[in-house]
Amino acid sequence: MITQSFDPASLEIVRAADTIRAEEKALAAPFPIRSFVIVFSGALIRLLLEDGLIEPLDERLTIGSAAFKNPIYRICGTDIGLVLSGIGAPMAAAIVEELLTLFPCRRFLVFGSSGALVDLPEGRVIVPTEAYRDEGCSYHYATASPWIRIRCAERLASLLDRLGVPYVLGKTWTTDAFYRETENNKAQRVKDGCVCVEMECSALQAVCDYRGAELYQFVYTADSLHGTWSRRILGELEKDMRLLYFDVARKLAEMLEAEDDN
Repeated sequence: MITQSFDPASLEIVRAADTIRAEEKALAAPFPIRSFVIVFSGALIRLLLEDGLIEPLDERLTIGSAAFKNPIYRICGTDIGLVLSGIGAPMAAAIVEELLTLFPCRRFLVFGSSGALVDLPEGRVIVPTEAYRDEGCSYHYATASPWIRIRCAERLASLLDRLGVPYVLGKTWTTDAFYRETENNKAQRVKDGCVCVEMECSALQAVCDYRGAELYQFVYTADSLHGTWSRRILGELEKDMRLLYFDVARKLAEMLEAEDDN
């Protein structure tokens, strides 16, 4: 059974370090990046490039899979990295594994859209406190349990308070099956206390726990599953809002970096 997949007693057959070429490691070596922002929106990347807010570390240094390879960026004027991940737990987990191998980073700030399970307005920021593990990836990194605690949620919430960013604290439902979020499952997750549904949080927390990294993740409400489904801003977020969420993530990363330096 998949819930019995966690094996802390033996080594991985293939490690991220085995798949990264020596020339890629050499290209990454001059960039001692400690914090990475991970996003899931190609449209956001295009906006950030157009506005001169990010720049590639080196055009030859990319990350991704056989399906796509994307540059690894730096937020201009900082030593904070930024990458575009594919959607879903396995791809996001692999991105984290490879960044941990390429760079001395131990902190990830992740943001993207989610579906509201309760009556929340579109665009509301949510800080997940626990994630329901309805995906397969996390069971290879952590002992089986229905939930995983998001360890840095309280610290993230305190930083958002300092920035004056309103948010909702609540549990999230992490699923692999975008088109199988059924009425009964939704009702049970809401009964359990979930306020949103997304596709990466529980797996990213499990990877970070296992590899000794910190995860700071917030999501914003896009579509709504409260009552009948409504698309709302799913895939249609305005430029100003995309840049606003990026600016929040950038400021959070800068605050955490400053705390490290003090």
